[in-house]
Amino acid sequence: MLSKLREAYRFANIGYTQMKFRKLIKPNVTELIHSEDSSLHWKYLDVENKTVLDLGCGLWGVSNIKETSPVYFKNKGAKKIIGVDLNENDIAYFNNYFKENFKNNESVFLVKKISNTKDITDLIDKYHVESIKCDIEGFEKVLFSINKSQLNNVTSISVEYHNHALFLNLVNTFNNWGFKVINHSIFSYGPQNMGVLTANKI
Repeated sequence: MLSKLREAYRFANIGYTQMKFRKLIKPNVTELIHSEDSSLHWKYLDVENKTVLDLGCGLWGVSNIKETSPVYFKNKGAKKIIGVDLNENDIAYFNNYFKENFKNNESVFLVKKISNTKDITDLIDKYHVESIKCDIEGFEKVLFSINKSQLNNVTSISVEYHNHALFLNLVNTFNNWGFKVINHSIFSYGPQNMGVLTANKI
């Protein structure tokens, strides 16, 4: 009985969300993502000479270290990576890798759970973040409560979404922030309604 109630609630919520954003102009799909490699996921995120907040920076089953998001962003010219993940082993790995492979490394890797908006805004303020990558498995919804004024220095953002309601809310949130979607990629594998949105400040 409980599972039926949850399913009914889920469908009602989907219907409500679609009605709420029925007038929203949705970005067309421009590319397909075929693997977990960062060169496919995050290639449109502008990171050059920027401090990048990498939310969900773990290894995520990527076999080539250069295709992990922190290393990929650093090799693309990021000034500094602020990497956040719950996996202590991955955080320790990146701390060691960056010390050994990047001169004058100022990057920071933190074991931290993102569960509310303040968790993100505190990091943005403390490290003067200019670019954000977000892949935190459903907790992306905490972005919706961030005010435009809290993103003064942020000029580029990429977010992986896992359902259609999250996709619609992200597009609406980007609009409210004064950001324009420059790329919308979807997965060629896994569940439907998964993809990555990248947006730049207008």
